[in-house]
Amino acid sequence: MMDGVSITVINDSTDVDSITVYSKTTTAFSVASVFDQANNISELPSPLREPLSARYKNSFAFETFRERVPQILSDLINSLYQNEKRIMEKYGSYAHFELRRIVWSLDILHNEVLENKPFKYFYDKSPDSLEWNSFIKGLVNREKNQWFSANWMHAECYLYRRIWMAFQRSELLKDYDYFSQKKICSTRNFVYLFRAVLNDIKDLTYCYSSFVSMLKLSLWANRCDLSITSAVPSETIWNSLNKQNRHLLVDQSEDVWQFLTTGVHSSVSPPMVDIILDNAGFELFADLLLGVYLIDSKLAIKVRYHVKAIPYYVSDVTANDFRWMLNFLLHHEIPEFSYLGRKLRYFMRQGFFVLFETCKFWTRPQGFKYMSKLAPCLFVQLSFSALAIFKGDLNYRKLLDDINYSPTTPFKECLGGFQPTSICALRCIKSDLYCGLPNCLVELLTVNNPSWMRTGDKAIIQLAVKQIP
Repeated sequence: MMDGVSITVINDSTDVDSITVYSKTTTAFSVASVFDQANNISELPSPLREPLSARYKNSFAFETFRERVPQILSDLINSLYQNEKRIMEKYGSYAHFELRRIVWSLDILHNEVLENKPFKYFYDKSPDSLEWNSFIKGLVNREKNQWFSANWMHAECYLYRRIWMAFQRSELLKDYDYFSQKKICSTRNFVYLFRAVLNDIKDLTYCYSSFVSMLKLSLWANRCDLSITSAVPSETIWNSLNKQNRHLLVDQSEDVWQFLTTGVHSSVSPPMVDIILDNAGFELFADLLLGVYLIDSKLAIKVRYHVKAIPYYVSDVTANDFRWMLNFLLHHEIPEFSYLGRKLRYFMRQGFFVLFETCKFWTRPQGFKYMSKLAPCLFVQLSFSALAIFKGDLNYRKLLDDINYSPTTPFKECLGGFQPTSICALRCIKSDLYCGLPNCLVELLTVNNPSWMRTGDKAIIQLAVKQIP
């Protein structure tokens, strides 16, 4: 129905000359060579102690903007086409014309990425537009305002802010979550897994081994990502947690237990815990279960959940996703789900669980070490907590400011002074950035599988304890 709109869609039949850089044909290699020369793409490895960037051809950042991002944008455009009728039924017939404008904007963005165009300023009415434009101006001054010259994290965050801007120009669709259908489908597809996990933990006792199992369930649920991996967890995930220990490159779960049970965190016990969420679907479900365990076991008196302000990285949790999950469980026909839903509702009403006020800082391009300057209220709020649990790859990258530290550099040293409270990182590794690992481990893993760091098969549990004066 959206006639008159010219778009570029990447699929198996797309013209090789225009976008494919890894084809075995001579033409494709020629295109790749021309692109590399024109955009100063380097064959050298990413330098240590420098931010990751797509200008290094062998990096995951390069693959992200040469392959993954164009595919994400094409998938989004195709999704809007496929769901146009449903969108018009909900928002009215005029949504047809607004969709045309949105698709046109997304197609322009798609081509800008492929052609490595400079970043554009924002002209929407959102309060953070001025902050973004000031940030982009700084990138221009440092000649880091293009997809393949900018810091990887800056460019990715800019990408999702640009997608959101395309919808903000629409009167009808400015509140539409264009990734919601994927997140909802992912949740519904994992119903069998939700039920299996609830049955496995129904007789859980409150002890060290149970806590570690709940922490690791939350960790391995982080493999469920709609933008990078397509890993589908097994319904035996609970019983296979011990087998997964061989894939844990760093495991400080015992230190986390000691920290929460010995009272070294503060004079107040039990403490408050903050969880900075990553993905919707099964991971959010596991994070809710971890929160329930912390409250029921009296390891925490309150758990606060932090979400993204806009649809982000395809599957990141927004406030609507969080509330949708609570309602999904509460009104489900499976008794175990509705029981959990009622318990979560009770926890929310009594203040044991808090959906923290949405903060734009979580979707800003800067690393977390700038929080005290850019979001001082959020920094102070986190300082009231005994422990902040940061979930997933993007949060980890922001903890490290996306800097390519030596793999053996201690975790706490890589935080750049960011420590409003003690910090725990639960991360399935999906990018070529890490720290605090044993000597030679990265080299050994790379010999066996050069792409191991992009699969989500390996993980870390790291803790940085804030010293109390």
